[in-house]
Amino acid sequence: MFCKIADLIADVPAAGGLAPRCEAYIWETSHKPDITIREELYRHERYPNRPPEVVAYMESAFQFYKELVRFDGFYLHASAVVLDGKAYLFSGVSGAGKSTHTRHWQDVFGQKAVVINDDKPALRRVDGVWYAYGTPWCGKDGINVNLKAPVAGVCFLVKAERNRIRHLTPWEAVQRVMGQTIYKFQSADAQDQLLSHLEHFLQEIPVYELENLPDAEAVRLSHSVMSGETRGATL
Repeated sequence: MFCKIADLIADVPAAGGLAPRCEAYIWETSHKPDITIREELYRHERYPNRPPEVVAYMESAFQFYKELVRFDGFYLHASAVVLDGKAYLFSGVSGAGKSTHTRHWQDVFGQKAVVINDDKPALRRVDGVWYAYGTPWCGKDGINVNLKAPVAGVCFLVKAERNRIRHLTPWEAVQRVMGQTIYKFQSADAQDQLLSHLEHFLQEIPVYELENLPDAEAVRLSHSVMSGETRGATL
């Protein structure tokens, strides 16, 4: 089946439960696909005793990601929420509260805040602008919307006893972003392409750390700084 994902035409196998996941991305076209995901290349040995649906989900996501790098893009393990036409990405280690934080955005801003992907949004630089895209690869809760928006910023979450945000140094930002994407490829060309994308991304997109409580105040703080309403390195 042909899908339009991250403004790229992808030929995605319907088997393994991918058809319902991709329903919102189906695209009728006679053009040659930009990306072809191949079932015969699924690495079943990596998932012993796991159901076929898990293999199809993980391996199709990996194949799409490897090809996405050729189109000025990469995945970030994050929850992406769109508000007023801008995408705000929240990342961090497992258990940092990414999904909880973006749900609070919906509590604060209502239907204006749309979570377009809760696990693996695609990021692409198109005509000099970084966009976040919803994708069918969206984690166990299946939260995704086929929508794109320019990236306003990325915030790495840390659970704390107070709400405090700061702009990360370039070195801190490199470490955090690389820790939440796949950055090792067998192909040297792909590796070089990804590193080039990350360099552009970190030069052009602000990256923050948010020490936070799971509350509305943390939402208002992160939004005010990431949207540019509030200026300052530390609040």
